[in-house]
Amino acid sequence: MSPARLRPRATVRLQLHAGFTLDDAAAQVDYFARLGASHLYLAPIGTAVPGSNHGYDNTDPTRVNPDLGGEPALQRLAQAAREHGMGLLLDIVPNHMATHASNAWWMDLLQHGRRSRHAEWFDVDWEAPGAGGRLLLPVLDRPLHAALAEGLLRLERQGDGWQVRHHDQAWPLAPGTVPAPATARARAWLERTNSGARRGEGTLAAILERQAYRLLWWRAGNDRINYRRFFDISSLAALRVERREVFDAVHALPLRLLAQGVIDGVRVDHVDGLADPTGYVQALRAALDRAGARRGLAPGEALLYVEKILAPGEQLPAAWPCQGTTGYDFMDQAGAVLHAAAGLETLRGRWEQAGGEGDFAAIERQARLLVLRGPLQAEFNRCLLRLLAVAAQRPALADFSAQMWARALQALCLRFPVYRTYAGRDGLDAQGRAWLDAAATAAAGDLGPAEQQALATLAGWLRGDGDARGVPAPLLQRLRASFEQLTAPLNAKAVEDTAFYRHGVLLSRNEVGSHPLHAPPGIDGFHHACRERGRRHPLALLATATHDHKRGEDTRARLAALSHRAPWWCGQLERFEEAVPARLREAVPATFRLMLWQTLVAAWPLQLPGRRARTDYAGRVVAWATKALREGKQHSSWTEPDAGVEGAVDALVRHALEDNALHQALAAAAAALGVPGARLGLAQLLLRLATPGVPDTYQGSEGWDLSLVDPDNRRPVDYAARRAWLDDPRDWPALLRQWQDGALKARLLATMLELRAAHPRLFQGRYTPQPAGTDVVAFLRGSGHQRLWAGALVGDAAAVQGEGLLLPEAHWEARSLRLPAGHWREVLGGARLGLDSPGNVPLSTLFARSPVAVWTTA
Repeated sequence: MSPARLRPRATVRLQLHAGFTLDDAAAQVDYFARLGASHLYLAPIGTAVPGSNHGYDNTDPTRVNPDLGGEPALQRLAQAAREHGMGLLLDIVPNHMATHASNAWWMDLLQHGRRSRHAEWFDVDWEAPGAGGRLLLPVLDRPLHAALAEGLLRLERQGDGWQVRHHDQAWPLAPGTVPAPATARARAWLERTNSGARRGEGTLAAILERQAYRLLWWRAGNDRINYRRFFDISSLAALRVERREVFDAVHALPLRLLAQGVIDGVRVDHVDGLADPTGYVQALRAALDRAGARRGLAPGEALLYVEKILAPGEQLPAAWPCQGTTGYDFMDQAGAVLHAAAGLETLRGRWEQAGGEGDFAAIERQARLLVLRGPLQAEFNRCLLRLLAVAAQRPALADFSAQMWARALQALCLRFPVYRTYAGRDGLDAQGRAWLDAAATAAAGDLGPAEQQALATLAGWLRGDGDARGVPAPLLQRLRASFEQLTAPLNAKAVEDTAFYRHGVLLSRNEVGSHPLHAPPGIDGFHHACRERGRRHPLALLATATHDHKRGEDTRARLAALSHRAPWWCGQLERFEEAVPARLREAVPATFRLMLWQTLVAAWPLQLPGRRARTDYAGRVVAWATKALREGKQHSSWTEPDAGVEGAVDALVRHALEDNALHQALAAAAAALGVPGARLGLAQLLLRLATPGVPDTYQGSEGWDLSLVDPDNRRPVDYAARRAWLDDPRDWPALLRQWQDGALKARLLATMLELRAAHPRLFQGRYTPQPAGTDVVAFLRGSGHQRLWAGALVGDAAAVQGEGLLLPEAHWEARSLRLPAGHWREVLGGARLGLDSPGNVPLSTLFARSPVAVWTTA
């Protein structure tokens, strides 16, 4: 198949930066081809802030980042990929840009204000109260008057113009606001201005008053900022990609690359941040189809994936013409089926015993309120102002005060269960109405009678069936967009970046795309999700690790094993607690210690012999702990770090990795979790490789992925070791016995990807669940003479004893299941099984002492 017609079969996600450039990626193409990937899935390649290690802080989306090698390096990578029968999938960032000096669009906006050709490119509320028609920049390390008085703002030449500098930041000044220092008198004036003296302070203040922006103390930003951001990050300003000229500029590079055959499609970052995601996806699909037609692609053939967090029960909008999501929904489904619900309840009791809040819904509401009143206060105020503008059009609502509307809006936000809805000109579709109605019903119980009426009116306007007589349609549209652009970052910041760090029942359920409130749906629920995906989006990406995950896929698998042996884990916790020195027990909160023990044991390296390895691991865990404390915002925070608590946690982690009773207890617990965690990790991998969709492998996770949250999950990859795994001569049983080095997992991955390449029809046919008990996920794929059967042990894994990961035959007892007729071949072990007619086959035969099994007639 030519690259122009390359159907996605398996992707590998690569993080690009100055330490791993496009040429570095090209040097590994032969390895990825041998592994069995069909596409390399690249992090953003647009020009970004110098030194960026991720590319999402882009400053020029029209040029390939010189730090990555520029467009020539991209062309070399594309050529290498084509020579190996592979394609490229590109991550694009249409929602925001970095407010960096290298961003010419942003600098032009600052210099010329509303007269700038980019004035409408960024989502700026020029008429915001208190802004005075200017852009508010929360960038100073102290209030403006103090920065002026202390001489911390200085004028300096920049090319033909001027800029004002504050430490390592600088902003352009409008033309004509600073006289050129052509004379000695003018130079003296400049010296006085920069001196911090009173006369200079007043002059500089007057110059700043003439700018299109106003410099603010950073602490005032969350209250006063008048441009939309990526979440609460003031250094990332939101774009108005719904405007045609912005859309064209942002997508010029990827569309040209698609038309030229350099890339095969795109992955859209944070689609929920846009004003109109539905309209955007439809416009992008049309643009991709036009570009693809220039190289012979049929409509819909160019790949289009969206980064979308789906709540349990939520479906990707049917009006979005894309291949599917980037796989967070599958990550939740595959992870959930590894857990035992009963064990989660036992662990919840232990968490509450330590003083933790067991009701995640209560934690979530507290976190939402904290974020609304803090990081997203300006966004809330913006939405409220738009709500008041609509209400002002209805004289009958004159008695409803601004405070009533604010309380109604806040209550609705606190109860909103999904990232956002997608209102069109006529309001919401059926799915959106259902989510809004559920939130409004829950919110009404938190309000008094007056606010309940305000809430009902607001919900009607958002839904599209409220009484909007006399209300101009643009005002309603602005309200709906503002509300939807508020609930999306609220979900991310309050749930994933706050509540997940306050709730420690079992950390494997605190993951992007997951929700601790929703119990694992069981094997039947997993099968249902697979069949729905096969019907709706058969080419959706299937991820179990990403650059944004909270914990690596095998870290989570080890934690899932705890749910199968919860009483044992509770006993281990007592051992750990008894071994903690009294001074550290008093200094480190009890609930955080419970989260720390889970982290230490689940991410424990498979080989931790020497002091250097212990020191490295301690540093990794301390980095996680510091981030967890600050994200949780209970014992420390990013804005107000508590050195005492953070220092105590640091000391406890390092004590845990010294030669003492605590270290011995943790090491023993980690060793006990190794086998059951690895079995569940293999099960998770097989589900990713064999269920409907396109398996996506995150860089480095070919072997055991015991990573933590970023930046830990973005460490350099040892490709020499991974290449060696592909040449490992050991057979499958030997690898199961000697499982620790990662070659076993790499073998399963490479073998299944080879099968997908050789027999693609096996993975394009029906998905038929096969009942095999409460501890096995099993299913058939394919049709006719090409059939595949796959099975994975997902339950009670911790209780099974064997040599390495091998399973004793006695585990399966007399269980069997029915297979279609055919000449079956065991993919991993090579055994053969002939069935002249459909018949029952013992599970002990199918699994052949392995926790995962694959048989095929192809």
